[in-house]
Amino acid sequence: MAILTAAERDFLDVFLHEATTSPFFNGPATKALDAIGVEYRDISYLAWAYEQDVPRTGFELGHAADIAPPLPWPNRESALRRDNEIQHVWAEKREPAVTPNGP
Repeated sequence: MAILTAAERDFLDVFLHEATTSPFFNGPATKALDAIGVEYRDISYLAWAYEQDVPRTGFELGHAADIAPPLPWPNRESALRRDNEIQHVWAEKREPAVTPNGP
């Protein structure tokens, strides 16, 4: 089951390519995030969700684009809220399914 929406995957596909390919953080998706005051560290759980939803086929993530896909979050607050939602998914996946009983 996918964690991200299609719009989030499309945007992160371009942004994460910019974040992991030289020259780093230099492209239209990075500029779109900068315009709403969002940095990579603000959406680290969204980046984690992208890696869960989109299997890697090589060293690089995503693909380059001359124009960024539309931002899936209208402002900084909505991006941070969504990242926080994904943080809860991340935490659930990190918790052991069964807690062993002590002696």
